Amino acid sequence: MDSLSLITLYLGILMLSGLFSGLIASRLGLPRVAAYVIAGMIFSPDLLGSTLNLKVGHWAEPLATVALGIIAYLIGGSITAKQIQQMGKTVLGTALSESFGAVLFVFCSMMLLASDKAGITTFQMALAFAAIAASTAPAGTIAVLHQYRASGPVSSVLLGVVALDDALGIVVFSLVLVVITGETLSAKLGLAALEICGALVLGAFAGWGLKELASRIHKREMRLPLVFGAILFSVGLAEIWRLSPLLTAMAMGFSSRYFLGFSGDQLVEPIEFLEELVFIIFFTLGGAHFEINVFFQHMDLIGIYFIARIIGKYVGASLGAMISGASPPVIRWLGLGLVPQAGVAIGLVLTLGHKPAFHDVATMMVNVILATTLLFELVGPLAAYFALRGAGELGVKRKRRKF
Repeated sequence: MDSLSLITLYLGILMLSGLFSGLIASRLGLPRVAAYVIAGMIFSPDLLGSTLNLKVGHWAEPLATVALGIIAYLIGGSITAKQIQQMGKTVLGTALSESFGAVLFVFCSMMLLASDKAGITTFQMALAFAAIAASTAPAGTIAVLHQYRASGPVSSVLLGVVALDDALGIVVFSLVLVVITGETLSAKLGLAALEICGALVLGAFAGWGLKELASRIHKREMRLPLVFGAILFSVGLAEIWRLSPLLTAMAMGFSSRYFLGFSGDQLVEPIEFLEELVFIIFFTLGGAHFEINVFFQHMDLIGIYFIARIIGKYVGASLGAMISGASPPVIRWLGLGLVPQAGVAIGLVLTLGHKPAFHDVATMMVNVILATTLLFELVGPLAAYFALRGAGELGVKRKRRKF
């Protein structure tokens, strides 16, 4: 499908189907992200896509890159230096431990139970899935916290951990990606240091530049094109210089807010208006990569990844909380609140699929992550509910308004 008119039609169909699916999911109290993915799957080539002669092509790659850059910018902009100082050793230690736990358990499980696939070794595949496993989707967990007015030590630590989790996931992924694609050990370490440090430096300079421009532009309606243009410029420059575009965008979001101080929200709020639009485009495009045959051929990988990641998150969170001196309820229940995984994971696997080393297995990996995303988004909120109930931190459930 190369025709510009067909591409435009396909995007319109995906956006509208994603929109209405998300509205229905909200009415039913289900995660909108899962609905967006399902909407994209419906219009995949194996389902309605073939009937309508619609197919995702190379045109989707720049869209996915820009969308993930916006998401990374928002992640960086949501974290302040003051928040990091206030989080304390329990949150920081637990976040590092649960991320590493998921990486370690998924890597070891894939090495033991998976086999080589066409064009990729088990070691490369295990590393790739392990890197994706670190991130956690905060939406499902936070929704449960708000819905039941949860409060207490488990709730407080959980909020802090999910705030840092996606940022840690992007760092881990960027590091592992360089390790996978490097040639020798010294080259891998050198490239990893260059890509990560270079991206952080570029992002910091971009954030400072964005702050300087924002201080000279006083019209509110001009802030959105300013921030959006800065994200496009920085992500594009990072790709040209072979740096991590995700880390660059995240560092730009953090640094721009840091340099502006108390006025930092003015560079985050404009792009938040695009957040839901980005999610709809991004996740429906991800779902459009769905292939039935590939899905059923790799049920083993879906099961391994799903179970290993949950165990890794739980064990890592418990160990990190124990080492950090957290209370017994935090040690026992925190890990169950870290099960959800969605947006960043889909973005990372789509990014991975554009790398030459993973060209032959991109479809397989995307379908595995799509399947587990749906499982995690359905099971995750339930796990968080049972964790908060077990910790005795559930308050009074919020009542829905009737219109």
